[in-house]
Amino acid sequence: MNKIMIKLQEFIKWFVFITTGILIVCAVCFSLSPEGKVIPGITLWEILLSGLLTSAITTFFLSREALDKWSVIVVFILHYIFLDMAMFACGVWFGWMSLDFTGVFSMSLSVAGVYLFTFAVNYFLDVQQADAINRKLKEKYKE
Repeated sequence: MNKIMIKLQEFIKWFVFITTGILIVCAVCFSLSPEGKVIPGITLWEILLSGLLTSAITTFFLSREALDKWSVIVVFILHYIFLDMAMFACGVWFGWMSLDFTGVFSMSLSVAGVYLFTFAVNYFLDVQQADAINRKLKEKYKE
């Protein structure tokens, strides 16, 4: 049961980070639209659905234990490829992208942006948590 709760917590964490990143990308894209479009209500549900799908992929790929350097690189490359494929499918299904070079390139760039945003937030929070743990350990063993 403990492993299931850990996986669920990881999934929720990734869902919040990724969905926020997707929302930011959509807000920027809609803001830069020459027509000055407003985000339709259905797009919010599409963002949540794509966030669920990509969070499941991320939880699957990033729940590996003790990998060596090359395995980590392969996992991250495969992870990015699977995220791209999932978002291409969502992009076509939701009408977010066209199947031409510009559409594919824009979606891949958007996925990269969300990827970098998500890992930057995760890194920042991990550093804060490590600092807090180190402070507590110093306080405890200072006595």
